[in-house]
Amino acid sequence: MIFIKGPVLRRAGVGAAITLCALACPSFCRGDRSAPEQPPLPALRIDVASLGYMRPSDFYLSYRLSSMSMGFFDNDRLLFTFRVGGLLRRVPSDRPDDEDQQIRALVLDVRTGRVLKQTEWRMHDRNRYLWAYPDSRFLVRIRDSLYLAGPSLQLLPYLSSDTTLRLVETSPDRSLTLIETDTPGGKPEIVQGDGAPIMEQPVDVELLPSGSRKPILLSNARSAAAFPLMDDGMLEFLEGRSIGDWVLQEVFFRGKSKMIAHIGSVCRPSLQPISSKAVLVMGCSPNTGAGMPVYAIAVGDGSLLWQQQWESKYVWGFFDYAVNGSRFAYESIEVNRPVSVFDTLDPEDIIRQLVGVYDTGTGRMELLKDTVPVLTAGQNIALSPDGSRFAVLRNGAIEIYNLPPLPAAPAKTPLTGPK
Repeated sequence: MIFIKGPVLRRAGVGAAITLCALACPSFCRGDRSAPEQPPLPALRIDVASLGYMRPSDFYLSYRLSSMSMGFFDNDRLLFTFRVGGLLRRVPSDRPDDEDQQIRALVLDVRTGRVLKQTEWRMHDRNRYLWAYPDSRFLVRIRDSLYLAGPSLQLLPYLSSDTTLRLVETSPDRSLTLIETDTPGGKPEIVQGDGAPIMEQPVDVELLPSGSRKPILLSNARSAAAFPLMDDGMLEFLEGRSIGDWVLQEVFFRGKSKMIAHIGSVCRPSLQPISSKAVLVMGCSPNTGAGMPVYAIAVGDGSLLWQQQWESKYVWGFFDYAVNGSRFAYESIEVNRPVSVFDTLDPEDIIRQLVGVYDTGTGRMELLKDTVPVLTAGQNIALSPDGSRFAVLRNGAIEIYNLPPLPAAPAKTPLTGPK
């Protein structure tokens, strides 16, 4: 059992959103000695202007609208998608509130930069539309329908909803898919949130093995919310017996729940899975100037993998993961003023966007880059399934980096503390 006295953010579970807005830049942003001494050079740079990519306007900065995405099919093939400018003819299926955009999709060979396949898809909104999936496939959302696309880029129908599709989420190892749709007949309700009223729209929740149409979990919630998914359950925090005490537990899809750790925090805890077996626990220190303590915990035995202190001036985090759990990438926006959960950002608020690639087992930062242009919706970075390659959209090109072999994992050390 772990007893951690210090940090964490916001409660996660059915009907409660995981708040990533306070995710911060780790200690390497302050010149931590664990950062690489010599910045590595990319193994390949693929010019994106020649592919038809144009930098989006500043309008995309303020609202986290999706205008591009990247992801690896396998270790050698990258899917690069982006909005193609120009006027679109309305189609009979368009709705009055549609915001159509044409998306160009290309399969790139990351060894040579060659275009292997190309097509275009029509999207009806500006929300996220792409998720990496098992077996060299991607999950593609077009309005309230989901499709599967392999390297041929042919869209194969997967699932469709008669109501609005509110949320799609996949687990870090891509084995589980969470889908939330409006409950038929469910009426929205305005409730008091943390600092401002929010609209809650009841949703139906389905959890499926990726690619399957048979759910392993059916539920409902007061509003759409992400779950911290593991390979055989989900994580949640419960209030402990005293103020500032939180109990981290895993709720298994089959069988009883298991308590993993007691967490001491002056604010509500938050969780971010970084592999099928490890999770980041993030929170608040009693010392407001001390930054954010971050702990990586192995869920199976509750041992502490590593801990760091992250700064709090970085917001709107986006994560990507190696399927084998060896590495994860985390990027965030550096801002020049405090930002709350409900704030939007103006272009002048943004200083830069940084991404770091981590060794999941040790927390060592192996690569640090800025991303240019800044894309607040994320998906301008990607890790290969085995964690050996990293791609980032930067300065007019997709840069491909070959990452070094991983060192042997150190022995795990369970924490002890007051009972």
